[in-house]
Amino acid sequence: IGCSSLSTNREQIADGLETFARSGSAWSKQITVEMIDQLAGFATLLQKWNRRVNLISRQDMNRLVSRHLMDSLSAYPWVHGPSVLDIGTGAGLPGIPLAIALPKKRFYLCDRMSRRIRFLHAVCQELKLANVTLVEKNLVAAADGLPHFDTILARGVATAGALWPTASVHLSKQGRVIVYGHALAEEQDQTGGEEYRLQEMRCDIPGIAHPHYLQLMTWADDARQPGNDGSVEHCNE
Repeated sequence: IGCSSLSTNREQIADGLETFARSGSAWSKQITVEMIDQLAGFATLLQKWNRRVNLISRQDMNRLVSRHLMDSLSAYPWVHGPSVLDIGTGAGLPGIPLAIALPKKRFYLCDRMSRRIRFLHAVCQELKLANVTLVEKNLVAAADGLPHFDTILARGVATAGALWPTASVHLSKQGRVIVYGHALAEEQDQTGGEEYRLQEMRCDIPGIAHPHYLQLMTWADDARQPGNDGSVEHCNE
């Protein structure tokens, strides 16, 4: 791993986490120096591989830390339970940053593209990530073979409503689905109908001008979940 890019990535990640902390995101203080090193290593591997394998848009390379790593980590306080599934993980976003930040949880990263899985194998080997399981599978076409999960993540995959039929097959009874978005789902049914309830959280991402949003879906009959009234909360708290 190149020393120059590794050092730059480390500095940008530390700065981003400090900005999160100043905005009131207490979770960012749980990210250790060792975790920052791993996150920087992941960013550097992604930069290296992306030169020959199209993992993320090349237009995003200059804002890799803010656009992808900080955005991925914004769901940290909402990841629930010991088992997590990342649907359509692509380049390991958000699964790898969250697996680094939450080493006691087991992450399953699922993608149908073999070249992406090869990259993630290299990442897990290089960074010694023992809490990550890689699954090469199209969940829409083949839903069998996976357990139920406490948290399911989806970033850049589909809208919350479109994702629910696939995600709910793998969701535990008290589980939650977290969908990353860039705008409020004002045109969606905020109640989620009879099957699920939807809550939205606004997230201000360091280095990104416009706020991002997390959509949290839970089973409609799980009355214990807070905020199931379709309201928008701020996740930088």
